[in-house]
Amino acid sequence: MAVSYPIGVPRSFRLRGIVEGFYGRPWSHDARLDVLSFVAERGMNAYVYAPKDDPKHRAEWRDPYDDAQMAEFRALVEHAHGLGIRFGFAISPGLDIDYASDTDRAALLEKLGPFVDAGVNWFLLALDDIPAAPDLAPRQADVAGWLFDALRKERDDTAMVLCPTEYIGTHPSPYLTDLGRLLPTEIDVMWTGPTVCSPTITSAAAAGWCAALGGRRPLVWDNYPVNDGAMEPSLHLGPYRGRDPGLADTTVGILCNPMRHPQASKIALATAADFMQDPDAYDPVSSWRRAIDAVGGDRRGPLRALAEACSDGPLSEPTELDLARRVAEVSEEIDGPGWIESMRNMAEMLRATKRVRDDFAGDDALAVEIAPWAAAAATEADLGLAALRLLQQTRPVAVIDANVGRAAAVDPDAAMQAAFMILYVWTAARRSERVVFGPRFAFYPNIVQLAGGKPALDVRGAVREDCNGIDALCRLALGEYDAWQAHATTTVRVFVDGAQRPVDNAGCFDARGDMVLVRDDRNCTRIGAGDLLPFRDNRLS
Repeated sequence: MAVSYPIGVPRSFRLRGIVEGFYGRPWSHDARLDVLSFVAERGMNAYVYAPKDDPKHRAEWRDPYDDAQMAEFRALVEHAHGLGIRFGFAISPGLDIDYASDTDRAALLEKLGPFVDAGVNWFLLALDDIPAAPDLAPRQADVAGWLFDALRKERDDTAMVLCPTEYIGTHPSPYLTDLGRLLPTEIDVMWTGPTVCSPTITSAAAAGWCAALGGRRPLVWDNYPVNDGAMEPSLHLGPYRGRDPGLADTTVGILCNPMRHPQASKIALATAADFMQDPDAYDPVSSWRRAIDAVGGDRRGPLRALAEACSDGPLSEPTELDLARRVAEVSEEIDGPGWIESMRNMAEMLRATKRVRDDFAGDDALAVEIAPWAAAAATEADLGLAALRLLQQTRPVAVIDANVGRAAAVDPDAAMQAAFMILYVWTAARRSERVVFGPRFAFYPNIVQLAGGKPALDVRGAVREDCNGIDALCRLALGEYDAWQAHATTTVRVFVDGAQRPVDNAGCFDARGDMVLVRDDRNCTRIGAGDLLPFRDNRLS
């Protein structure tokens, strides 16, 4: 049944928050305090501690936290509760637990006891990312039900969530059917959407998962902006998108899994908070701009330049990058006379991207996190600028001052040097492991569910190859050079308002008129009084 809302009252998600559930070095205590304050200001109300590489969370789950660690947890719980954030603690014993063992069950309860004493009443039993096994769901449901009852005896308002071994898809499976039938109805179940890092999550997909679990609405573990595993070379700075507003009615809520970089994660988390607060009114672009301003502060401009270069990922194709649009624009204009403006605009953008490295040269937390990508962005920008220089060098050019113009044909030596420069810088750029302006090769864990419930790899969704926008610009420039040198010409003609004007030996001509076109045998350039070329050109010196 659809949920109705009073007119003018926005619907929002009941649980809106973060699950710190990535692989890699967990956040520091201070980073958690800072991020929780940041997201609380934006309406998030939930946080779950679940970092996979905290040994005592997963690999060594039986071992208790020491006094110093528990003191930090108590401070974190108190901080969260003071902000109105529900604090959840997750334990992940699935690698080696004996579900029926009284000893292991006692170890589970003993491990969680200090958290109950610290005021925690929300627990997540994480049984994800473990091998499948026969009759797994009945054994997991049994231990989960036992643990829930045991915790309820300690504190009667305890709530519990299970992250199942099968956590993707929209179809029933024997595992999900058993789990839905045997798990106590009070225990929520997590779901990542149709795949692990789902590009889109719809209400229909959530309804399919709900039906597979016998009518249980999911709590979404949303793997964005996380960048662990195969995604480590990427920095996901794009906005939250691809989620159906109707999920507010068909799910328990959404918990976003952030990146290993807490400060950089704030951009995507701020946009996710906006969506969860009012999904029907959510505008990802305006939300993204506000988030960049909030995170960047005085450095909002440089941060925006880097975010534009690192906004692709599981939720957004590289073809949606601003650079991809600009490359397409230059490619369209390059065969006509109006190429100067599109190339000049791109050059300005690339120069701003190159400056990011210097603008974030400090040792503050955000600068340290983004430094590898800022350095890679500078190299990529240098390469893009080299490609644009070559494009200019393969065109006839002119400059007009006080009705006197000066024109120049292609200089073979300068064009060849510009072509070689691309090759040198391209070699350096391709050594970088960081993804900026789209991946040269990347893959995502796009595991999907077959109709019968079995898992499969969606190869088309998993692999992104040859998607770097700077590479596309380099190919365009080298292709133009190749086309020029196949029919090399060093002649130049000038037309003003359609009539050819004489050009003297120094390249000078009478530029009085409305439209000036400079031509060689292959290309044409339109130039006006005061127009600036994308780059200073020695041919006109």
